[in-house]
Amino acid sequence: MRIRLRPYHPTYLVGYYGMGGHPESYNSVGFNEIIEKIKADPDIEVEFVEGFDDICLKCSRIVADEAGSVWGERHRCPNTAKPEVIQALGDVNRQVLEKLGMEYGSVIKLKDLVGLLRERIGVLFHDFVGGAGFQDKYEHGLAEITKLWK
Repeated sequence: MRIRLRPYHPTYLVGYYGMGGHPESYNSVGFNEIIEKIKADPDIEVEFVEGFDDICLKCSRIVADEAGSVWGERHRCPNTAKPEVIQALGDVNRQVLEKLGMEYGSVIKLKDLVGLLRERIGVLFHDFVGGAGFQDKYEHGLAEITKLWK
C-alpha cells in the first residue's frame, strides 16, 4: 500500500499518530484516514508529491475547480490565492526534501522515513512543519510510531 504526501506533512502525521489521531478540523479526515492505513499496514510506502496529496484531497477547504491550481488539477485551496504562502510552502518543502535526501516522486517505506525524520529533522525548523509549538507532540509521535516495527 502507498500513501502520497507533500513533504511538509510527515512531521505532522507523526505527531498526530502519537496523539492517537488528528483533532477535529478542516484536514482531520485526511490525517486520520492515513493513520488508520498505517495501523493496518506498517510496511506502507510514502511517495512525495508536489501537489495535492492524500491529506489535501480530503480537506474541507479544498474546492472543485475545473481550472485547477498551482497544486493540481480540478481543485484549488484558499492558499493557492496567496502567492506568499505558495512561495513559503515551496521553500519549506524543498528544505524537507533536501534534509531527507529525497526529491519529488521519491518512494520510501514509512519505517525508513521515520528513521530519517528522527536523524535529520529532530527539530521542527518552521511553522509549516509544526514549529516549536508542535515539537513535543512530534517527539512523542516518533517514539510511538517506532513501536510499530519493534
